[in-house]
Amino acid sequence: MKARLKDPFLWTGFDGLVYQVLNARGIIVPQGLWDLGLDLIGYACIGVGIVIGYQGTKKTPPA
Repeated sequence: MKARLKDPFLWTGFDGLVYQVLNARGIIVPQGLWDLGLDLIGYACIGVGIVIGYQGTKKTPPA
């Protein structure tokens, strides 16, 4: 399941679905603003992934 959630086509499809639902409900989001929001969310996810994966410098005890 985790591998599926990393698929960019899944997120692109979900993004398109949300955009269409908002437009159908009468909430018009300008395309530039929508793209900016998606970029910010994407960069935040990348940043969180980097921070979670950071192990720090490992200090080896003296021999």
